[in-house]
Amino acid sequence: MSLTYQETDITWRYIDRQAAAINALRDYATMEAIIAATPEDLKAIKNDIPTTGSPKLDGVPGVFNPHSSEDRIVRHLERFDNRTRKYLQARDYMAWFDPAWQALDDEERLILETCFLSGYESATDAILALQDALHVERSTAYNRRRAALTHFTNLLYGR
Repeated sequence: MSLTYQETDITWRYIDRQAAAINALRDYATMEAIIAATPEDLKAIKNDIPTTGSPKLDGVPGVFNPHSSEDRIVRHLERFDNRTRKYLQARDYMAWFDPAWQALDDEERLILETCFLSGYESATDAILALQDALHVERSTAYNRRRAALTHFTNLLYGR
């Protein structure tokens, strides 16, 4: 019998995986938006790169900071680098999230979308909407929500 690192690492026992799975669900729209918008943003940033100015040889003292144009370029490159880093993180997130999401059946996806992504004011409102959608009693809706979240959590993090 071989044990994985995850099974032997004691810190893994203290992570609230269901809360982490709920946070992952809530981050989905943000990550999707980052992936959709970033390529165009990067093109715009790349096309808008500042250049250094030519020195004036008129004898008038220059600006207070002789490195201001270089500083502007560095800030611009940092902006490009930060945007690229967020894009790569969003791609990694999607590569991790999508297989688990696709492994769920349609009802489980509906349950998780209704309970965690629909923007209801309270959990009770989401459960009421779920009752109407599935035509079940409240206790059954809660049980199905718990089962769907447990299944999704296991798909993301393992047992």
